[in-house]
Amino acid sequence: SLKRIKPSPTIAVSQKARELKAAGKDVIGLGAGEPDFDTPDNIKKAAIDAIKRGETKYTAVDGTPALKKAIVDKFKRENNLDYLPEQISVGVGGKQIIFNAILATVNPGDEVIIPAPYWVSYPDIVLLAGGIPKIVKCSENNSFKITPSELEKSITNKTKWIIINSPSNPTGSGYSEKELEALGAVLKKNKNIFILSDDIYEHITYDDFKFFTIAQIKELKDRTLTMNGVSKSYAMTGWRIGYGAGPKDIIKAMAKLQSQSTTNPSSISQAA
Repeated sequence: SLKRIKPSPTIAVSQKARELKAAGKDVIGLGAGEPDFDTPDNIKKAAIDAIKRGETKYTAVDGTPALKKAIVDKFKRENNLDYLPEQISVGVGGKQIIFNAILATVNPGDEVIIPAPYWVSYPDIVLLAGGIPKIVKCSENNSFKITPSELEKSITNKTKWIIINSPSNPTGSGYSEKELEALGAVLKKNKNIFILSDDIYEHITYDDFKFFTIAQIKELKDRTLTMNGVSKSYAMTGWRIGYGAGPKDIIKAMAKLQSQSTTNPSSISQAA
């Protein structure tokens, strides 16, 4: 199945930008989503303190109790969403959360709806799981966002997931509450579809955009996996911490998968 996927284009284009810079060319790298500020000092200090305290051992596979509690608190405080610690999964970056979720749930032939333009890793992760990426080209007239009728048309009896990335990488478009309610109306009728909401850019918004995540729609919360992380909001791309909140059985399956790959995320990054 490795033959079905290609290496990450983000990493390839970032390397090319580094080479051009080294050759003295004036280039702006638009590859990796890398904030232009440094990790805040209080976070760095927390990591150093954790090392000095000896928090350098294995942790629970999908996150320390303290970090899970902090994530539960974040969802309540920022999104008014209630989760239990056993509905939280911490991974080695947001990418691993998506990877674990897709690999733990997608069977050969299952379809995953991916609105395009999309973040480059989605289709390859689906292919690796033996699934079929169902790419839906979204019009510039609708700010590259999927419409309810486009969603409806792309659903089949094989649809397992839809991936919604808002604000979007690469377009920067965000779905308003009203737009997500309209997509939600379609998904309420199709009860077997899981929703993967990639919210990693939650805090990178401009103008008067008001962030809303689809799990805030009560009837959809029980089948939504909300993925987020610290990479963009706290400029911690290299620390590799992402997290997800969702249905207990999916979270449990993801933990089983993670127990056979990375075991736990870095204890020091989790403390930070």
